[in-house]
Amino acid sequence: MEINFYNQPKDDNFCNILTRALTSKEYEKAFFYAGFVKDNAIEMLLDSLKEATDNGMSINMVLGLDKKNTSKEMLLKLLNLGINIRYCLNDEDTKLETRLYLFEGRNDNNVSYVPGSKFSEGGITTNLTLIQEIKYSKEDKMMYSRLKASVESGLQDDRFIKLDEENLKTLASRGDIVARITERKIPSINELYNRTEDAVVGTIDYDEGSSTDYSDLVNKDIDILIDDGSDVKYQTSLGEEVEHKLKKDAKEEKVVSKIVIPEKNVDFESASTLIYLLAKKPNSGESSKEIKLSSAITSQLAGLFDYPNGYHMEQDEKGTLREKKNINLTIFENENKQSIKAFDAAIYFQAKTTTIRTEMLSNVKIDEEDILRFIKESIEDYKCEIIKKGSQEYEVWKSFCTNQVKGSTKKFGIL
Repeated sequence: MEINFYNQPKDDNFCNILTRALTSKEYEKAFFYAGFVKDNAIEMLLDSLKEATDNGMSINMVLGLDKKNTSKEMLLKLLNLGINIRYCLNDEDTKLETRLYLFEGRNDNNVSYVPGSKFSEGGITTNLTLIQEIKYSKEDKMMYSRLKASVESGLQDDRFIKLDEENLKTLASRGDIVARITERKIPSINELYNRTEDAVVGTIDYDEGSSTDYSDLVNKDIDILIDDGSDVKYQTSLGEEVEHKLKKDAKEEKVVSKIVIPEKNVDFESASTLIYLLAKKPNSGESSKEIKLSSAITSQLAGLFDYPNGYHMEQDEKGTLREKKNINLTIFENENKQSIKAFDAAIYFQAKTTTIRTEMLSNVKIDEEDILRFIKESIEDYKCEIIKKGSQEYEVWKSFCTNQVKGSTKKFGIL
């Protein structure tokens, strides 16, 4: 028997560990006992799970389903891969907390993993946790069998149900899980003003198939006074049902639309957008190609920056070590409506600073307290929006910057 411990993300992350085990032809069976399941974790492992089943691995899962974070769509993908699933509905009375992952190989060479974090994107990649690995040899067959029997003995009552397509439909129809988790993109305020139908600011997960009532997200009236399309004055913090009063040629026209914003307690792990008050950027030299952020923020938003996935160590021109990840970056300036594609962009982690760098930024003017909206669209694709101070939507986005950067007067917000 061999016992190892890994600190995530310093030594490795659990996503990489599971991927290596799933894609290795060393194992014939896998058993996942995951007490809290988010779609985003399953999404990260789908390709590896498919490769494993294509190679003949038998995969069995016991999952604790979460009403807001586990979807019919994702579970159906697992069923279509031929994965055997038993589920437990997590609620106030019953919660599955087990976190155990077993891989069984030929000749009784088995391995078990016990992570300290949940089965979510952050939980298997960036959250600080300790992962225990135990490798069992043929001589340890009895010990491994006792482990497996012990965990299974607690999962045999009627709260654990075998999942199939029929009861999956039932779960979704009665609201025990969502039908689909959809990410709505975040438009600029200008886009909102140009439409009369409902619009959405931020990212919100919603169910397209159930009768869940989201009316509790819409509960405040505020007035936004727009004078000639430029001055924005608002009486309270940004709310949901908004009355715009547009003054033109001494005539007043009312336009009513709804803006839905995320819940106030935003989960750092799930954040897809950073809103940040910037410092003035030099207009020439190497620094003109960079946007620098405090590591006090980025360390909390490891999921947004997808750290440490895809990062590699290198030396800068001064010989100082830094971690780098290449990304596809779209830069948008709200002042001139110019959009630039940058294919040389990268994110750097170094000491107390996180840097977004591309040659294309040398053409972008950034003044003190301009706002950066840094949006993660996928693992490799990001959008960098520069909201100029004094522009029509500036004050609205500034209202999101309510968090103080440690050791600085700067403020930021997340969505």
